[in-house]
Amino acid sequence: MSTGSFGEANEDLVYGIDEYGTDAIDWLVAHKYMEWADQPYVVIDGAGPGIYKGLLQAAIDAEAEILYETPGLSLITSDEGEVVGVVAGTKDEPLNVKAHYGVLLATGAYTMNKELMANFHLMGMDYFSVGSPHLTGDGLIMAGELGAKLSKLAKGYEIMYLTSKAASKEIGTGMFCLPPDNGSVMIVNQNGDRFIDEFCSFTHNKSTLPLFDFEGDMMQCRADGAHYVNSSMFEIVDQATFDAFTLGNANAGCSWANCMPEEVGGYIWSADNQAELEKGWIMRGETVADIAEAIGISAEKLQASIDKYNADCAAGVDAFGRNPEKMAPLGDGPYYAIELAPSIIYTIGGLTTDEYGRTLTWRNEPIPRLYSAGNIGNVVTYMQPIAVNGCWGQAGVAISSIAELEPWDFDLE
Repeated sequence: MSTGSFGEANEDLVYGIDEYGTDAIDWLVAHKYMEWADQPYVVIDGAGPGIYKGLLQAAIDAEAEILYETPGLSLITSDEGEVVGVVAGTKDEPLNVKAHYGVLLATGAYTMNKELMANFHLMGMDYFSVGSPHLTGDGLIMAGELGAKLSKLAKGYEIMYLTSKAASKEIGTGMFCLPPDNGSVMIVNQNGDRFIDEFCSFTHNKSTLPLFDFEGDMMQCRADGAHYVNSSMFEIVDQATFDAFTLGNANAGCSWANCMPEEVGGYIWSADNQAELEKGWIMRGETVADIAEAIGISAEKLQASIDKYNADCAAGVDAFGRNPEKMAPLGDGPYYAIELAPSIIYTIGGLTTDEYGRTLTWRNEPIPRLYSAGNIGNVVTYMQPIAVNGCWGQAGVAISSIAELEPWDFDLE
């Protein structure tokens, strides 16, 4: 298993994650909180939402106190430097939470923290997180205030599909915009140029994507506003495709919008696209010139791109390698356009842990009584499993270590 981490993982930690991660699934299934799935690539019935429901019910049955809308603000340390609790809530109404043994940080990714994402990963690129809107990097920031060492950041952000930019901004989380299968669809950049196979896989893909094509010198690259060739993207469809397919996330999974109710940021795209057209998420133009004006690009360039795409459809050979079976020429107007942006599904990595789950400083010394697990503390980014059971496994390693500590007792003031 350690080969999956390119030799970077401690062997004891690898086996610990494997053991505890497997045991966690077995326990949850045995106690009827989850059921095995009988389908490829899905371990638990109901996938992510099914896992969430099972874990929530297990916590309720264990009489765990769950405090919603109570984010962590800072860690509390003793005079000896031990982490003995957490300040949570708000600055105006802080809540001191005492830990008898230790504190385990499992605050997930930091995809909703634009500053962290820009500094660590995507300088100058607009994107939308399709995960929880609460993934703001709180644990990373709190531990950083105590000198925690960061690692594996660049290896662990993961791209998903393209999103509707306007819809994502309005609902507060990424709204997938999958290309309609066998529909008349093309994607152009801010210059009106088509630049990509509309059906290429974005998932877990980085270096080969034209999203990252860059122009400019090194000083421009280091500037806050990077010069991406395809910094703006627009999906164009004709009337027939607009009528025949839903253009948004109705058939997509693996996103907060698809899994959660509307009152907490969920949204399912309408089957006929009319609601989204009325909201302004979809732009409409009677002619090619009209839709070009609506999205702010050259009508001549857009027409040239449409003509080239239609010629490729007729020839059955696409300039960008699109499967001919998924190609259909753009027909008569009206035409419709959606401004797109890439999505990020999660980040992995951040805090550095040892084989006991202890959070380390830059001197590779453990911060007393501070542990981390899950996406925030995954030091073995490429070790399998890295998904839910991998996170459970890391937590199991940390909890077994915490249980061996001597409890301490004093009042938090």
